[in-house]
Amino acid sequence: MRRAEAEVRAGPVVPEQWDGSDFSHLLEEARAFRRVGAGALPDPAGFLREVAGGLFGARADDPGGRFGLAPWLPEGWSSMVLRRLRLHRTLVDIDVRPRAEWATVRLSVSFGPAIPLALSLRNTPPIARVTVDEVALVRDQAIFTLSDDHELVFFYGVVE
Repeated sequence: MRRAEAEVRAGPVVPEQWDGSDFSHLLEEARAFRRVGAGALPDPAGFLREVAGGLFGARADDPGGRFGLAPWLPEGWSSMVLRRLRLHRTLVDIDVRPRAEWATVRLSVSFGPAIPLALSLRNTPPIARVTVDEVALVRDQAIFTLSDDHELVFFYGVVE
């Protein structure tokens, strides 16, 4: 007996087009989930694709050959975590914690080589500045090579 291969890719969800109605639909699907039975989750791959590609904005085709992450931050959530997101041969843990004046994103590579990454946030106030491991960046997104552990802080406000 051979186990079927499970594969979840970030596409075809387009993070820029994912919004509150998609989030509401994702919550409805999650609420309908039953732990037991053949129909526990009618389309598990589709659900995971919505979580990875929609809610976390994971893309493998960002400009410059980078991976892209653009988490959509739901109002009222104090945190959201995605463990073991596979980006080619690399496994990444993502921990997002929005606050009133900033959002912290912790990334951790648990396995695999370093990867080029572009990280931005969606459904937030305007971003004034970003820091990666306490190094300030000029843009409202972070573009860097992801290896080991990193902490990014997105500060809300008006760009001066």
